[in-house]
Amino acid sequence: MLIRDRSGRILCRLRVDEPGIVWPGHWILPGGRQEPGGSREETARREVRDETGLDLRRPHRVHVRVVAPDTLPPAMFHARVTGEEPLVPGEGQALPWYHLDSLPEPIPGPVMDYITQALAQVGQEPVGHHQP
Repeated sequence: MLIRDRSGRILCRLRVDEPGIVWPGHWILPGGRQEPGGSREETARREVRDETGLDLRRPHRVHVRVVAPDTLPPAMFHARVTGEEPLVPGEGQALPWYHLDSLPEPIPGPVMDYITQALAQVGQEPVGHHQP
């Protein structure tokens, strides 16, 4: 999920650097796999809550195209928060906010492409206070 604060910064999550996981030690967006019986929005909200402590009530769906061969398109959502909400890392090593022009490395190519696609739909400018 693409989560941005009032100034337009993007919430990133540093994955743990352990064998057996996808993109160990890389920066990604909060999110995860859909469980049987759950909707894509329920999955996104649950994963964000588990990974960040944020309880997002109204994420907005954005449509992205597949960028990696032999993969399904992700269920991508966008949400705005104030940036003042406390973050509670549930998975990963860190949860900092970054401006688009200063995103950390390494960030997987597909993740960067999904960020770019989502921002093209929702805009990149900072906005006033939005409810999570």
